[in-house]
Amino acid sequence: MIYKKDSKRFERDFDWLVLSAVSLYDSDRALSDRYSEIAYSILKSKRARLGHDKKVLICKDCTKILIPNKTAVVRLERGFLVYRCMNCGRVRKTRYDKRIRRKSD
Repeated sequence: MIYKKDSKRFERDFDWLVLSAVSLYDSDRALSDRYSEIAYSILKSKRARLGHDKKVLICKDCTKILIPNKTAVVRLERGFLVYRCMNCGRVRKTRYDKRIRRKSD
């Protein structure tokens, strides 16, 4: 899989691996972990760019998929969206705009 110029193919393969890892998490955790490991190795090769919202789906330390309330704790803290991996404990922060309101407000 060489993605040097074909970024659409890269995104398609990455999305498929992540979606498969999420859907298989409850039934077959070993296969789910393997899919997320493959997706992270593709992402790490840096042959194509990927948005930050997709990068945060996989833990950098243990290469497991981050599913809120199953494998990750997600909190809002002082302008940051904080992801904490339940497997290894790594914390990952992303900024968010506090001015954005919920639709119910």
